[in-house]
Amino acid sequence: MKQQDIVETIINRFSSQEIRLTPQRIGVYRFLLENRIHPTVETVYNALKTDNPSLSKTTIYNTVDTLTKAGLVHVVRLGEGDARLDGNTEKHGHFLCKDCNDIYDFDLEGCQIPNSLDAFEIQHIDVIASGICQYCKESSTRENC
Repeated sequence: MKQQDIVETIINRFSSQEIRLTPQRIGVYRFLLENRIHPTVETVYNALKTDNPSLSKTTIYNTVDTLTKAGLVHVVRLGEGDARLDGNTEKHGHFLCKDCNDIYDFDLEGCQIPNSLDAFEIQHIDVIASGICQYCKESSTRENC
């Protein structure tokens, strides 16, 4: 996505959700859109504090909360206290590598909600698979040769 397209996307999404445009909110959301690495708040903070020394972790937490409530960010919970951020709110699953802790998106095309849940109001679905990613698997295979 081009820089101008990202800015327009942010402005349009914030406007449609009636979110006030602030440099901090724009910076956090832009980072999430440009860096599909499923970062932690700490990662976002470390990436943005250089250009904005007055930025605090509290501001990032508050921004993530605002964007999550607006449906623009998804918090991926991977266990006890391990929360990662995802700017991609389209329907998809996550694969967590147990070796490197990287998270990879995967398509959920063809997955269906079971009929037994028809009477429920589903507001969100998390699909998380875990194992060893292809890069760690290849790396360990080479080490064993």
